[in-house]
Amino acid sequence: MIDIQSSNNIVSYGSGLTLVILFASLAIFGWLVVKYRNIRDFQFQIFVFIIIYIIGEVLEDYKIPSLSASLPYLGSQIHIIAAAFLALVLWLRLYHVRSSGRKTVDKLESVTEGDVGDADDQ
Repeated sequence: MIDIQSSNNIVSYGSGLTLVILFASLAIFGWLVVKYRNIRDFQFQIFVFIIIYIIGEVLEDYKIPSLSASLPYLGSQIHIIAAAFLALVLWLRLYHVRSSGRKTVDKLESVTEGDVGDADDQ
């Protein structure tokens, strides 16, 4: 028989671990944003995505009584907004690359012996 109390502790530990990982990734991408200082970079866009996702995670895990009564699924809805934002960012970046005529890496090709075009002869 499964002990409900111990499985509940595992779930609460998992949500706490999720927040720790999210804040660690927020710190990494925040450092990259400060270092490069360009809002058009992918790092800034991922930074915004992580902030939106953390807000949804906090609202979902730590239910605020005034918000929980009126908007019970607000955290989940913010997660959906974060996923839509990420999809939009990725689609716009792909569209920009394709419209500018640059190539994207669609497949990996193995390099065979004698098929190295720009390799330096040593």
